[in-house]
Amino acid sequence: MRHLKSILLGIFAGMAISFGGLVNLVCINAGHKLLGNVLFGVGLLVVCSFGLLLFTGKIGYVFHNKKDYLLDLLEMYFGNLIGALLVGYGCRLAFISNEALLETATNLTTGKMILADGGVSWYGMLIKGFLCGILVYLAVDSFKNENFHPVIRLFILLFCVAAFVIAGFEHCIANMFYFAFANAYGNAIGDCILSLVICTAGNSLGAIALNEGLRFAKSTVKKAE
Repeated sequence: MRHLKSILLGIFAGMAISFGGLVNLVCINAGHKLLGNVLFGVGLLVVCSFGLLLFTGKIGYVFHNKKDYLLDLLEMYFGNLIGALLVGYGCRLAFISNEALLETATNLTTGKMILADGGVSWYGMLIKGFLCGILVYLAVDSFKNENFHPVIRLFILLFCVAAFVIAGFEHCIANMFYFAFANAYGNAIGDCILSLVICTAGNSLGAIALNEGLRFAKSTVKKAE
């Protein structure tokens, strides 16, 4: 039951992030890119508010949990992928007649694939993923911090997400949705997989690096005191 719970909550988390991605696409297509970038954060807000399991929100704590946490992370990731694919292909069918929106999605995903024409380099994806991982960690960890006022926690979460979307950083779960909506898996599955693997590595390293860095800094300060 524990493993099933991890997968199911992972699926719902993937769906939540995908709905944020859909809103972003619709806003971009309507000429309101900034609004879409900000509203994308609703997906992570739902994840944190309902206790859903998002890989990028949990990977930062990997070295401070038991060994079976690695299995939990894999189950979350698998669930996130399923949720993103369900929403991505489901929405593609729902909006199949909206050629402008599909074209917007195709143009967006082209720049997110490694080795594709007009795409990003592997190191560019790794760096963008790393920086995104830092901001997602800050968003999630701040939202859980009861020392902050609830309103402040809400704004930190939304602003951190808006910051990485506006800056063009890469989030692996969101990209799973974008690739499905644009049917990129059917046209260039190799490029998609490579992009997701490197983006996942970047997101993971960013979150872990910040978590470990903060712990080291806090422990150093305590020793100095």
